[in-house]
Amino acid sequence: QVLSSTSGVGKPLVSRFATEVDPNLKKSEVFLPKVAGSDPHNEIGKWNGISFFLGIPVCILTRIYEQMDESHGKSNPFVPYSHLRISKKAFPWEGGAESSLFHCPMTNPGSQGYMDPSPDEEISWGK
Repeated sequence: QVLSSTSGVGKPLVSRFATEVDPNLKKSEVFLPKVAGSDPHNEIGKWNGISFFLGIPVCILTRIYEQMDESHGKSNPFVPYSHLRISKKAFPWEGGAESSLFHCPMTNPGSQGYMDPSPDEEISWGK
């Protein structure tokens, strides 16, 4: 009965419903939600404070935790599964079927396990 009035033809359903429930409701108040904060510029300061006093210390503590980790920089033991590195032909770049396109010999194992890089390769790969 509320939505079937003839006076509301052409009005949006929300506006028609809201004005028929409360005829004193202004049309501008129908679509504007009430926000908790009074001014959006006050919210900027709150989120800046959260970012600087919570976010940055969490990042710093995470970095310290990673440096103190005992297994930092050690590779997992290599297990030569039979389903790994199955290829019908070699890749067109150096290394063929032994290396992927973005292959790092210190972190990515080959078919026979981790490769021992030379001192020059360690320098070029950043260790």
